[in-house]
Amino acid sequence: MHRDICADPVLHGLVLNLYLNGEQYPHRVDDYFPPAEHVEHELALAMHSHMQDEDKHIRLYAKAVKKLGQTVLELPLDRVFNHVIRSHTSESFAIHASDDPDQQRWKLANFFAHLHFLETRVAQSLEFHLDACAQSPSDYPAKVVSIVLADELRHASYTRDAVHTLLPHAKAHTVLAAHAKAETTANVEFSARELSRLVTENCDRFPRNRRWLYRLCTVFLAQVMSYA
Repeated sequence: MHRDICADPVLHGLVLNLYLNGEQYPHRVDDYFPPAEHVEHELALAMHSHMQDEDKHIRLYAKAVKKLGQTVLELPLDRVFNHVIRSHTSESFAIHASDDPDQQRWKLANFFAHLHFLETRVAQSLEFHLDACAQSPSDYPAKVVSIVLADELRHASYTRDAVHTLLPHAKAHTVLAAHAKAETTANVEFSARELSRLVTENCDRFPRNRRWLYRLCTVFLAQVMSYA
């Protein structure tokens, strides 16, 4: 499916916009990356580097979309993977002045656990996508995806370490397990919805002999969601 998507500039542009909107998400909400003063120095430096990477990714994805002759889109928040994961997450990330140190550490740990599973899933998707970019009429998207993938793998590593730094082992395990479950449910929901949208609205752009398979995938994912 990734190969069929990358072979068509319109489909490829739409999917790159999904990745791009995930990178833009921190700029559209006010409680995502916590203020640096609430984070110990070494972790704050890693977080600042992460934020710089996100902004770099926005620029790279936007250029890749334009190289394909497509338009950069700002999607509704409920179509952004980060937001979908949070809809299945009970813990708040917002740190308030009234929070004591333990509350701050708890919220920070939950934020970094959320990021860990988000970054891990995005990296997995990008691995498939990088392989498929060989089908693209432009070689620029492959360059972009390769750069972003390397960054996402690094982000996935430090964010998991951060949870264990912030919390005792048992609590860290509990937090990670909760966010793993939230991401897994969100991934099925997001994939089912976006695949259905892509296949329904752009059916004629997929190879005729595989359209039935992709429609079947949307039905399967919808059934999985009904049991999630």
